[in-house]
Amino acid sequence: MVTQIVVYLSLLLQIVAMGFAISLFKRTKFNAAWILISTGFFLMTIYRAIELVPSMHRGESEELYQTKVWLSFVISLAFAIGAFYIRKVFQFLRRLDGIRSETEKRVLSAVIRTEEQERQRFAKELHDGLGPLLSVIKMLLSGFEEKNLPEVNDKIKGNLKQAVDEAITSVREISANISPHILNNFGLKDATESFIRKLRPAEGISINFKTNIDNRRFIYNVEVIMYRVICELINNTLRHANASKISIDLQLQGDVLYLEYEDNGMGFDVKQAESDGGMGLSNMQYRLNSGNGDIKISSESGRGMIARAFITCK
Repeated sequence: MVTQIVVYLSLLLQIVAMGFAISLFKRTKFNAAWILISTGFFLMTIYRAIELVPSMHRGESEELYQTKVWLSFVISLAFAIGAFYIRKVFQFLRRLDGIRSETEKRVLSAVIRTEEQERQRFAKELHDGLGPLLSVIKMLLSGFEEKNLPEVNDKIKGNLKQAVDEAITSVREISANISPHILNNFGLKDATESFIRKLRPAEGISINFKTNIDNRRFIYNVEVIMYRVICELINNTLRHANASKISIDLQLQGDVLYLEYEDNGMGFDVKQAESDGGMGLSNMQYRLNSGNGDIKISSESGRGMIARAFITCK
Protein backbone atom coordinates (compact mmCIF):
# COMPACT_ATOMS: atom_id res chain seq x y z
CA MET A 1 0.00 0.00 0.00
CA VAL A 2 2.76 2.44 0.98
CA THR A 3 4.67 1.56 -2.17
CA GLN A 4 1.68 2.33 -4.35
CA ILE A 5 1.16 5.70 -2.63
CA VAL A 6 4.83 6.55 -3.24
CA VAL A 7 4.43 5.60 -6.92
CA TYR A 8 1.44 7.94 -7.32
CA LEU A 9 3.24 10.75 -5.44
CA SER A 10 6.24 10.26 -7.71
CA LEU A 11 4.02 10.62 -10.77
CA LEU A 12 2.35 13.72 -9.30
CA LEU A 13 5.69 15.36 -8.57
CA GLN A 14 6.87 14.56 -12.09
CA ILE A 15 3.77 16.22 -13.54
CA VAL A 16 4.31 19.31 -11.34
CA ALA A 17 7.96 19.53 -12.45
CA MET A 18 6.92 19.20 -16.08
CA GLY A 19 4.34 21.97 -15.58
CA PHE A 20 6.95 24.32 -14.11
CA ALA A 21 9.32 23.59 -16.97
CA ILE A 22 6.73 24.19 -19.68
CA SER A 23 5.54 27.43 -17.99
CA LEU A 24 9.04 28.86 -18.38
CA PHE A 25 9.12 28.50 -22.18
CA LYS A 26 8.29 32.15 -22.82
CA ARG A 27 10.66 33.48 -20.15
CA THR A 28 13.56 31.52 -21.65
CA LYS A 29 12.55 32.84 -25.08
CA PHE A 30 12.10 29.25 -26.29
CA ASN A 31 15.73 28.42 -25.63
CA ALA A 32 16.66 25.05 -27.23
CA ALA A 33 18.39 23.78 -24.08
CA TRP A 34 15.35 24.49 -21.95
CA ILE A 35 13.05 22.83 -24.50
CA LEU A 36 15.22 19.69 -24.29
CA ILE A 37 15.08 19.74 -20.48
CA SER A 38 11.30 20.13 -20.62
CA THR A 39 11.10 17.27 -23.11
CA GLY A 40 13.06 15.14 -20.64
CA PHE A 41 10.55 16.03 -17.91
CA PHE A 42 7.69 15.09 -20.25
CA LEU A 43 9.19 11.74 -21.24
CA MET A 44 9.98 10.85 -17.62
CA THR A 45 6.36 11.65 -16.74
CA ILE A 46 5.19 9.23 -19.43
CA TYR A 47 7.66 6.65 -18.14
CA ARG A 48 6.34 7.02 -14.60
CA ALA A 49 2.78 6.59 -15.91
CA ILE A 50 3.73 3.46 -17.83
CA GLU A 51 5.41 2.05 -14.73
CA LEU A 52 2.02 2.01 -13.07
CA VAL A 53 0.90 -0.71 -15.50
CA PRO A 54 1.23 -3.94 -13.50
CA SER A 55 2.51 -5.89 -16.49
CA MET A 56 5.69 -3.78 -16.60
CA HIS A 57 7.05 -5.13 -13.35
CA ARG A 58 5.73 -8.71 -13.36
CA GLY A 59 8.45 -11.16 -12.71
CA GLU A 60 10.62 -8.65 -10.89
CA SER A 61 11.66 -9.41 -7.35
CA GLU A 62 9.86 -7.41 -4.71
CA GLU A 63 13.13 -5.89 -3.49
CA LEU A 64 14.10 -4.69 -6.99
CA TYR A 65 10.67 -3.25 -7.56
CA GLN A 66 10.75 -1.43 -4.21
CA THR A 67 14.18 -0.01 -5.05
CA LYS A 68 12.98 1.26 -8.45
CA VAL A 69 9.91 2.86 -6.89
CA TRP A 70 11.82 4.72 -4.21
CA LEU A 71 14.57 5.72 -6.62
CA SER A 72 12.00 7.07 -9.08
CA PHE A 73 10.32 8.95 -6.24
CA VAL A 74 13.58 10.61 -5.21
CA ILE A 75 14.34 11.54 -8.84
CA SER A 76 10.87 13.01 -9.30
CA LEU A 77 11.15 14.96 -6.04
CA ALA A 78 14.54 16.32 -7.07
CA PHE A 79 13.19 17.35 -10.47
CA ALA A 80 10.15 19.04 -8.92
CA ILE A 81 12.23 21.01 -6.40
CA GLY A 82 14.80 21.89 -9.05
CA ALA A 83 12.15 23.14 -11.48
CA PHE A 84 10.53 25.18 -8.70
CA TYR A 85 13.80 26.91 -7.81
CA ILE A 86 14.65 27.48 -11.47
CA ARG A 87 11.27 29.19 -11.75
CA LYS A 88 12.21 31.40 -8.78
CA VAL A 89 15.50 32.25 -10.53
CA PHE A 90 13.60 33.46 -13.58
CA GLN A 91 11.25 35.44 -11.38
CA PHE A 92 14.28 37.09 -9.80
CA LEU A 93 15.74 37.82 -13.23
CA ARG A 94 12.46 39.39 -14.27
CA ARG A 95 12.50 41.62 -11.19
CA LEU A 96 16.13 42.45 -11.94
CA ASP A 97 15.18 43.47 -15.47
CA GLY A 98 12.49 45.70 -14.02
CA ILE A 99 14.95 47.32 -11.62
CA ARG A 100 17.47 47.81 -14.42
CA SER A 101 14.82 49.35 -16.64
CA GLU A 102 13.77 51.70 -13.83
CA THR A 103 17.39 52.64 -13.18
CA GLU A 104 17.95 53.38 -16.85
CA LYS A 105 14.89 55.63 -16.81
CA ARG A 106 16.20 57.45 -13.75
CA VAL A 107 19.63 57.88 -15.34
CA LEU A 108 18.07 59.20 -18.53
CA SER A 109 15.89 61.55 -16.50
CA ALA A 110 18.95 62.82 -14.61
CA VAL A 111 20.87 63.34 -17.86
CA ILE A 112 17.96 65.28 -19.38
CA ARG A 113 17.59 67.32 -16.18
CA THR A 114 21.32 68.08 -16.12
CA GLU A 115 21.31 69.11 -19.76
CA GLU A 116 18.31 71.36 -19.18
CA GLN A 117 19.99 72.96 -16.15
CA GLU A 118 23.10 73.58 -18.26
CA ARG A 119 20.98 75.15 -21.01
CA GLN A 120 19.25 77.39 -18.49
CA ARG A 121 22.56 78.42 -16.96
CA PHE A 122 24.01 79.10 -20.40
CA ALA A 123 20.95 81.17 -21.38
CA LYS A 124 21.14 83.12 -18.09
CA GLU A 125 24.83 83.89 -18.59
CA LEU A 126 24.18 85.07 -22.15
CA HIS A 127 21.20 87.17 -21.05
CA ASP A 128 22.76 88.68 -17.93
CA GLY A 129 26.37 88.92 -19.07
CA LEU A 130 26.54 89.40 -22.82
CA GLY A 131 23.07 90.84 -23.45
CA PRO A 132 23.54 94.18 -21.64
CA LEU A 133 26.97 94.69 -23.24
CA LEU A 134 25.57 94.18 -26.72
CA SER A 135 22.76 96.64 -25.91
CA VAL A 136 25.35 99.22 -24.80
CA ILE A 137 27.36 98.66 -27.99
CA LYS A 138 24.22 99.15 -30.09
CA MET A 139 23.38 102.37 -28.22
CA LEU A 140 26.91 103.72 -28.65
CA LEU A 141 26.87 102.93 -32.36
CA SER A 142 23.55 104.74 -32.78
CA GLY A 143 25.05 107.85 -31.14
CA PHE A 144 28.12 107.83 -33.35
CA GLU A 145 27.53 110.42 -36.10
CA GLU A 146 29.77 112.55 -38.31
CA LYS A 147 28.01 115.78 -37.28
CA ASN A 148 29.10 115.25 -33.68
CA LEU A 149 32.01 117.18 -32.30
CA PRO A 150 35.34 115.24 -32.60
CA GLU A 151 35.74 114.99 -28.83
CA VAL A 152 32.21 113.51 -28.55
CA ASN A 153 32.97 110.86 -31.17
CA ASP A 154 36.32 110.14 -29.52
CA LYS A 155 34.56 109.55 -26.21
CA ILE A 156 32.02 107.29 -27.92
CA LYS A 157 34.89 105.36 -29.54
CA GLY A 158 36.57 104.89 -26.17
CA ASN A 159 33.37 103.65 -24.55
CA LEU A 160 32.67 101.43 -27.55
CA LYS A 161 36.12 99.85 -27.34
CA GLN A 162 35.70 99.24 -23.60
CA ALA A 163 32.27 97.63 -24.14
CA VAL A 164 33.64 95.38 -26.90
CA ASP A 165 36.54 94.32 -24.67
CA GLU A 166 34.11 93.46 -21.88
CA ALA A 167 31.95 91.50 -24.33
CA ILE A 168 34.98 89.51 -25.49
CA THR A 169 35.92 88.76 -21.88
CA SER A 170 32.33 87.68 -21.14
CA VAL A 171 32.31 85.34 -24.15
CA ARG A 172 35.58 83.79 -22.98
CA GLU A 173 34.22 83.25 -19.47
CA ILE A 174 31.02 81.66 -20.78
CA SER A 175 33.06 79.45 -23.11
CA ALA A 176 35.35 78.44 -20.25
CA ASN A 177 32.37 77.47 -18.10
CA ILE A 178 30.86 75.34 -20.86
CA SER A 179 34.08 73.60 -21.86
CA PRO A 180 37.07 74.70 -19.78
CA HIS A 181 40.03 75.04 -22.13
CA ILE A 182 42.44 74.63 -19.20
CA LEU A 183 40.91 71.22 -18.47
CA ASN A 184 41.23 70.20 -22.10
CA ASN A 185 44.79 71.50 -22.50
CA PHE A 186 46.42 71.07 -19.11
CA GLY A 187 44.40 68.58 -17.10
CA LEU A 188 42.36 68.20 -13.92
CA LYS A 189 44.83 69.70 -11.42
CA ASP A 190 45.40 72.96 -13.33
CA ALA A 191 41.70 73.34 -14.17
CA THR A 192 40.68 72.91 -10.51
CA GLU A 193 43.32 75.38 -9.33
CA SER A 194 42.20 77.89 -11.98
CA PHE A 195 38.55 77.55 -10.88
CA ILE A 196 39.56 78.11 -7.24
CA ARG A 197 41.68 81.17 -8.09
CA LYS A 198 38.71 82.81 -9.79
CA LEU A 199 36.56 82.32 -6.68
CA ARG A 200 38.87 83.47 -3.90
CA PRO A 201 38.88 87.25 -4.54
CA ALA A 202 35.12 87.42 -5.13
CA GLU A 203 33.82 85.09 -2.44
CA GLY A 204 36.21 85.79 0.43
CA ILE A 205 36.46 82.11 1.34
CA SER A 206 39.53 80.04 2.22
CA ILE A 207 39.93 77.06 -0.12
CA ASN A 208 42.69 74.55 0.55
CA PHE A 209 43.36 72.20 -2.37
CA LYS A 210 45.91 69.38 -2.30
CA THR A 211 46.52 66.52 -4.69
CA ASN A 212 49.12 63.99 -5.77
CA ILE A 213 48.12 63.76 -9.44
CA ASP A 214 50.51 66.58 -10.50
CA ASN A 215 50.38 66.86 -14.30
CA ARG A 216 49.08 63.36 -14.93
CA ARG A 217 46.34 63.15 -17.55
CA PHE A 218 43.37 60.81 -17.51
CA ILE A 219 40.79 59.87 -20.11
CA TYR A 220 38.55 62.82 -20.98
CA ASN A 221 35.43 61.39 -19.32
CA VAL A 222 37.21 60.92 -15.97
CA GLU A 223 38.61 64.46 -15.94
CA VAL A 224 35.32 66.09 -16.91
CA ILE A 225 33.25 64.11 -14.37
CA MET A 226 35.59 64.79 -11.45
CA TYR A 227 36.00 68.45 -12.42
CA ARG A 228 32.21 68.94 -12.61
CA VAL A 229 31.72 67.20 -9.25
CA ILE A 230 34.32 69.46 -7.59
CA CYS A 231 32.74 72.58 -9.14
CA GLU A 232 29.25 71.45 -8.09
CA LEU A 233 30.37 70.85 -4.50
CA ILE A 234 32.07 74.27 -4.31
CA ASN A 235 29.04 76.02 -5.81
CA ASN A 236 26.75 74.26 -3.32
CA THR A 237 28.94 75.45 -0.45
CA LEU A 238 28.96 79.02 -1.75
CA ARG A 239 25.20 79.10 -2.32
CA HIS A 240 23.88 77.22 0.70
CA ALA A 241 26.46 76.57 3.42
CA ASN A 242 27.58 80.05 4.57
CA ALA A 243 31.04 78.52 5.08
CA SER A 244 34.37 80.26 5.53
CA LYS A 245 36.63 77.31 4.78
CA ILE A 246 36.75 74.53 2.18
CA SER A 247 39.19 71.62 2.08
CA ILE A 248 39.66 69.56 -1.10
CA ASP A 249 41.85 66.46 -1.16
CA LEU A 250 42.20 64.70 -4.52
CA GLN A 251 44.34 61.56 -4.44
CA LEU A 252 45.22 58.92 -7.01
CA GLN A 253 45.57 55.41 -5.57
CA GLY A 254 46.23 52.73 -8.16
CA ASP A 255 43.63 53.12 -10.88
CA VAL A 256 41.13 54.95 -8.68
CA LEU A 257 40.83 58.71 -8.17
CA TYR A 258 39.56 59.59 -4.68
CA LEU A 259 38.08 62.92 -3.63
CA GLU A 260 37.47 64.11 -0.08
CA TYR A 261 35.67 67.44 0.16
CA GLU A 262 34.86 69.23 3.40
CA ASP A 263 33.42 72.60 4.42
CA ASN A 264 32.67 74.20 7.80
CA GLY A 265 29.24 75.50 6.82
CA MET A 266 25.86 75.19 8.49
CA GLY A 267 25.27 71.62 7.28
CA PHE A 268 22.02 70.10 6.06
CA ASP A 269 19.79 67.03 6.19
CA VAL A 270 21.32 64.66 3.62
CA LYS A 271 18.27 62.38 3.35
CA GLN A 272 15.97 65.34 2.83
CA ALA A 273 18.28 66.81 0.17
CA GLU A 274 18.47 63.46 -1.63
CA SER A 275 14.70 62.97 -1.60
CA ASP A 276 14.12 66.52 -2.84
CA GLY A 277 16.69 66.07 -5.60
CA GLY A 278 18.23 69.39 -4.62
CA MET A 279 21.81 70.66 -4.55
CA GLY A 280 22.68 68.62 -7.62
CA LEU A 281 23.30 65.50 -5.50
CA SER A 282 21.59 63.14 -7.94
CA ASN A 283 23.46 64.72 -10.86
CA MET A 284 26.80 64.12 -9.16
CA GLN A 285 25.72 60.58 -8.29
CA TYR A 286 24.82 59.71 -11.86
CA ARG A 287 27.90 61.41 -13.30
CA LEU A 288 30.14 59.27 -11.09
CA ASN A 289 28.10 56.10 -11.59
CA SER A 290 28.63 56.47 -15.34
CA GLY A 291 32.38 56.25 -14.67
CA ASN A 292 32.14 53.26 -12.27
CA GLY A 293 32.36 55.62 -9.32
CA ASP A 294 30.19 56.82 -6.46
CA ILE A 295 29.78 59.59 -3.89
CA LYS A 296 28.74 59.53 -0.24
CA ILE A 297 27.84 62.70 1.65
CA SER A 298 27.56 63.11 5.41
CA SER A 299 26.39 66.26 7.16
CA GLU A 300 24.74 67.48 10.32
CA SER A 301 23.18 70.81 11.16
CA GLY A 302 25.87 73.21 12.37
CA ARG A 303 28.72 70.76 11.66
CA GLY A 304 29.52 71.33 8.01
CA MET A 305 29.61 68.70 5.30
CA ILE A 306 31.96 65.95 4.12
CA ALA A 307 31.72 64.37 0.68
CA ARG A 308 33.76 61.34 -0.33
CA ALA A 309 33.78 60.36 -3.99
CA PHE A 310 35.77 58.10 -6.29
CA ILE A 311 35.99 57.22 -9.96
CA THR A 312 37.95 54.54 -11.77
CA CYS A 313 40.53 55.86 -14.22
CA LYS A 314 40.29 53.02 -16.74
